Amino acid sequence: MCIEKAFSQEVAAAARDILWKDLGMDPNDPGSWKKPVVRLGMYSQPPFVESANTAVLHGAYDQLVGANNWLPCYAMGTFPIRFPSYEDPGDAGWHVDASFPGSDPDNFFEWRINVNSKGR
Repeated sequence: MCIEKAFSQEVAAAARDILWKDLGMDPNDPGSWKKPVVRLGMYSQPPFVESANTAVLHGAYDQLVGANNWLPCYAMGTFPIRFPSYEDPGDAGWHVDASFPGSDPDNFFEWRINVNSKGR
Protein backbone atom coordinates (compact mmCIF):
# COMPACT_ATOMS: atom_id res chain seq x y z
CA MET A 1 0.00 0.00 0.00
CA CYS A 2 1.18 3.51 -0.79
CA ILE A 3 0.00 6.58 1.08
CA GLU A 4 0.02 9.48 -1.35
CA LYS A 5 1.01 12.92 -0.05
CA ALA A 6 1.76 11.62 3.45
CA PHE A 7 3.75 14.82 4.03
CA SER A 8 4.59 17.88 1.97
CA GLN A 9 7.40 18.30 -0.54
CA GLU A 10 8.67 21.19 1.58
CA VAL A 11 9.05 18.94 4.63
CA ALA A 12 10.80 16.31 2.50
CA ALA A 13 13.20 18.93 1.10
CA ALA A 14 14.01 20.26 4.58
CA ALA A 15 14.79 16.75 5.87
CA ARG A 16 16.82 15.96 2.76
CA ASP A 17 18.86 19.16 3.22
CA ILE A 18 19.73 18.13 6.78
CA LEU A 19 20.85 14.68 5.62
CA TRP A 20 23.02 16.08 2.80
CA LYS A 21 24.61 18.56 5.22
CA ASP A 22 25.43 15.75 7.66
CA LEU A 23 26.80 13.58 4.84
CA GLY A 24 29.29 16.32 4.02
CA MET A 25 28.83 15.56 0.33
CA ASP A 26 27.50 17.52 -2.61
CA PRO A 27 24.19 16.16 -3.96
CA ASN A 28 25.13 17.55 -7.39
CA ASP A 29 28.65 16.09 -7.48
CA PRO A 30 28.75 12.28 -7.72
CA GLY A 31 32.53 12.54 -7.40
CA SER A 32 32.01 13.47 -3.74
CA TRP A 33 30.13 10.23 -3.08
CA LYS A 34 33.08 8.14 -1.86
CA LYS A 35 31.37 5.24 -0.07
CA PRO A 36 28.67 2.80 -1.21
CA VAL A 37 26.65 3.39 1.96
CA VAL A 38 26.72 5.93 4.77
CA ARG A 39 24.59 5.54 7.89
CA LEU A 40 23.17 8.57 9.63
CA GLY A 41 20.92 8.25 12.61
CA MET A 42 18.59 9.58 15.24
CA TYR A 43 17.08 12.72 13.82
CA SER A 44 14.63 14.69 15.92
CA GLN A 45 14.66 17.98 14.04
CA PRO A 46 11.23 19.39 13.12
CA PRO A 47 11.08 18.17 9.49
CA PHE A 48 11.63 14.56 10.56
CA VAL A 49 9.07 14.70 13.38
CA GLU A 50 6.59 16.53 11.15
CA SER A 51 6.99 13.95 8.37
CA ALA A 52 5.86 11.15 10.68
CA ASN A 53 3.05 13.03 12.40
CA THR A 54 0.74 14.37 9.71
CA ALA A 55 -3.02 13.96 9.89
CA VAL A 56 -2.84 11.61 6.89
CA LEU A 57 -0.38 9.31 8.64
CA HIS A 58 -2.15 9.47 11.99
CA GLY A 59 -5.30 8.30 10.20
CA ALA A 60 -3.35 5.41 8.68
CA TYR A 61 -1.89 4.45 12.06
CA ASP A 62 -5.40 4.45 13.53
CA GLN A 63 -6.59 2.17 10.71
CA LEU A 64 -3.68 -0.22 11.20
CA VAL A 65 -3.69 -0.63 14.97
CA GLY A 66 -6.73 1.24 16.24
CA ALA A 67 -7.17 4.76 17.58
CA ASN A 68 -4.90 5.55 20.53
CA ASN A 69 -3.03 2.24 20.19
CA TRP A 70 0.20 3.84 18.97
CA LEU A 71 2.67 6.49 20.13
CA PRO A 72 3.69 9.52 18.07
CA CYS A 73 7.17 9.40 16.57
CA TYR A 74 9.56 12.05 17.89
CA ALA A 75 12.82 10.78 16.37
CA MET A 76 13.84 8.86 13.28
CA GLY A 77 16.32 6.02 13.49
CA THR A 78 19.10 5.07 11.12
CA PHE A 79 19.14 6.33 7.55
CA PRO A 80 21.25 4.03 5.37
CA ILE A 81 22.05 6.27 2.42
CA ARG A 82 23.26 4.30 -0.57
CA PHE A 83 25.25 5.55 -3.54
CA PRO A 84 26.03 3.91 -6.88
CA SER A 85 29.18 1.85 -6.39
CA TYR A 86 30.91 -1.32 -7.51
CA GLU A 87 32.35 -1.62 -3.99
CA ASP A 88 30.67 -4.11 -1.64
CA PRO A 89 28.74 -2.09 0.97
CA GLY A 90 29.29 -4.86 3.54
CA ASP A 91 25.63 -5.13 4.46
CA ALA A 92 23.86 -6.33 1.34
CA GLY A 93 21.03 -8.75 2.08
CA TRP A 94 21.33 -9.26 5.84
CA HIS A 95 19.26 -6.56 7.54
CA VAL A 96 16.18 -7.51 9.59
CA ASP A 97 14.33 -5.20 11.99
CA ALA A 98 13.55 -6.62 15.42
CA SER A 99 9.84 -6.51 16.03
CA PHE A 100 9.07 -6.87 19.72
CA PRO A 101 10.80 -6.83 23.10
CA GLY A 102 11.90 -9.84 25.08
CA SER A 103 11.74 -10.05 28.86
CA ASP A 104 13.61 -6.73 29.26
CA PRO A 105 12.00 -4.13 26.95
CA ASP A 106 14.75 -1.57 27.67
CA ASN A 107 17.47 -3.89 26.38
CA PHE A 108 17.23 -3.71 22.60
CA PHE A 109 19.75 -6.54 22.26
CA GLU A 110 17.06 -8.79 23.77
CA TRP A 111 14.39 -7.84 21.23
CA ARG A 112 12.96 -10.71 19.21
CA ILE A 113 12.40 -11.46 15.56
CA ASN A 114 9.58 -13.80 14.74
CA VAL A 115 8.66 -14.64 11.15
CA ASN A 116 5.20 -15.81 12.27
CA SER A 117 4.48 -12.66 14.33
CA LYS A 118 3.62 -14.70 17.42
CA GLY A 119 4.32 -14.07 21.08
CA ARG A 120 3.82 -10.33 21.09
